[in-house]
Amino acid sequence: MPLKIEIIGIGNELITGRVLDQNAGYAAARLHSFGFEVSRIILIGDQPKIIRSALKQAERRADAILVTGGLGGTLDDITVEVVSRVFHRPLILHEGLQGQIRRSLSRRAIPWNPIFEKIAWLPKGVELFHPRPKACGFLMNEKGKPFFFLPGVPAEMKRYVDRQIIPYLLQHYTGQEVIRQRIYNIFGLLEPEINEKLKDLEKQFESIQLGFYPNFPENRLTVSVRSEKARWADRLLDSIEKVVVERLSGYIISTNEQTLEEVIGELLRQKRRSLSVAESCTGGLIGHRITSVPGSSEYFDRGVTVYSNRAKTELLDIPKRVLSYYGAVSEKTAVLMAERIRTQSGSDLGLAVTGIAGPGGGTPEKPVGTVWIALSSFQGNKAGHFLFRGSRNQIKILTAHTALNWVRSYLLNDSFLFSN
Repeated sequence: MPLKIEIIGIGNELITGRVLDQNAGYAAARLHSFGFEVSRIILIGDQPKIIRSALKQAERRADAILVTGGLGGTLDDITVEVVSRVFHRPLILHEGLQGQIRRSLSRRAIPWNPIFEKIAWLPKGVELFHPRPKACGFLMNEKGKPFFFLPGVPAEMKRYVDRQIIPYLLQHYTGQEVIRQRIYNIFGLLEPEINEKLKDLEKQFESIQLGFYPNFPENRLTVSVRSEKARWADRLLDSIEKVVVERLSGYIISTNEQTLEEVIGELLRQKRRSLSVAESCTGGLIGHRITSVPGSSEYFDRGVTVYSNRAKTELLDIPKRVLSYYGAVSEKTAVLMAERIRTQSGSDLGLAVTGIAGPGGGTPEKPVGTVWIALSSFQGNKAGHFLFRGSRNQIKILTAHTALNWVRSYLLNDSFLFSN
């Protein structure tokens, strides 16, 4: 039987909606990928009675329990005190942890405050994970069941899951089925369209499971395989991937967690191409996304935000007569923007977007969501007209994503410029 694990997230900010929980989803996905079954996820507030009830119920139901949140030094961090009372384990000052906290604060020139000492008081008999300055994690074995207590800060929690919890579970609980999973980021197809193209796969391969998850503006497809041996699972995934790639040809942006801008960066680097961008309606969003990738200076030369007609004329030398006759949101303007940013920068590629993000500014001829995208290279130019739906922010995101995807498509196939 698979090991059953419950995840408990503690924090008033989680149940009031002030903070969106990231921890449970990450932990569940990582545990699932190693063959462990997450049977329940619970989010509760910083209330002693509720925490006590959740811990006792989880102890009865699950084989292992993962708890996040409430390990800090503020007044509402009460997880440790509740654990002490529920399991009759007196709090003991962990002098080693206290010393490490003092040294860490000293290195950062932060004066000592007695509030930090609260972090170093832990239930008797627990095993401390490698501590961090403001939070720590620990393992408590209670009646043969491991309880993992982790900080609620996502970066810290994820580090503990990967470096402490999963290795511990793999060492102490053998015989688990192996689960392998691949994730495909898809753009340009709706979820029902993806499902239609792949609906027969689960019948062909009985041990696989497909999952569809919106991740605006993309859709995410997960393919999971369960097997007794890792090599069988990997081989089956390889076979399934050939089918998925064939049926979703052109729509798969990347696999696993790679972003579109990371994919573009790799392609530009591999092909030794450079890129510059001229943006109007996206207001710099495309440049921001490109430069969010470390090392992007190797292939990204410049980005200009030419929001007004004046800026288009002064910075890109777009003729006033073009803007007057065709309009700022037009094929002619978009192509000239792409050409000018490419030639001015000396880049291999020039990318441009211009449009109406709304909520105002639309006309019957050019309603809100009207966007022109243009891509220019030494081979020629291509422009495309789009009508995006949604809020102002959604239209900007869709425009940026579509434009970046044009770059990806061109880098994969030079003939993209001459396709319909």
